[in-house]
Amino acid sequence: MSAERLLQEEVPYNYSKFQKENLGSGDEHQFEGQNKEKVELLKKIETLESRLRNTIDDKPYSELIRILIWEALGTAFFAYGIVCSRGNDVMLSVYLFGAIFLIGKITGGHVNPAVSMSFYSSNEISAFTMRVYWAAQVGGAIAGALAAFVIVGRVTSPYIETQPIQWMVADFCGEVLGTFVFCLFIHIQVHPQTQLTENNLIGIGIIATALYFGRILTFHTGGCLNPAMGVGLGIFESLQDGNWDRLINIWIYIFGPLSGASLASEFYRSVYVGLLPKKQ
Repeated sequence: MSAERLLQEEVPYNYSKFQKENLGSGDEHQFEGQNKEKVELLKKIETLESRLRNTIDDKPYSELIRILIWEALGTAFFAYGIVCSRGNDVMLSVYLFGAIFLIGKITGGHVNPAVSMSFYSSNEISAFTMRVYWAAQVGGAIAGALAAFVIVGRVTSPYIETQPIQWMVADFCGEVLGTFVFCLFIHIQVHPQTQLTENNLIGIGIIATALYFGRILTFHTGGCLNPAMGVGLGIFESLQDGNWDRLINIWIYIFGPLSGASLASEFYRSVYVGLLPKKQ
């Protein structure tokens, strides 16, 4: 955000008046007559400039760094859990519960680029912040895979073989549908107007259950629903086995979940919220 835009948002009337009537006018009498107002306005300008020097895309450096570190840690924990669960849907949901519980209060507990995309699509985070989440999530997935390799001895990842085009389309649609359901549950639970419960533990449990349902809807793809896991675990297993052919259809694990997440955000805003009973 530019300094001009930020200034106009913070002090729209006074700044515009000051800019038009006084800046560069050279009229010292005007400065004397409105000295108090100008001094206060200049202080505001200095404060806003200070904020701009320590801000990227409206978020302080410290907050972005916190997101980067803790989102990576939470995603690494989840990735390690995915490997250890060996595809068990219940255990995967339990590990997601643990990851969100660990970092939810710090970063929101996305641990999934599709979730970050869904919040971006609903204008709740900016494009730059979404990219910070993505970097942390992919890096965390790779770190979690490394930890699993060291401790467990082997890393496995979701994999789709090349099939006739109709099955590839079906796999893509399955990832879209599963992620749509998962992200829709998230939007319903995190927004006050549709929130099912204010209890944090129950709320996290609802989101973890949504992952279980989403995976059941797309079992033929392995129910990835998470581009970071598809990419991070896939790359690590390819390095582990020296087989890069397994990544040929990784696009399904990237674009399927991202598409489903965007659709969930739009459906929630345009349809679901509109169906709520009107308050009298």
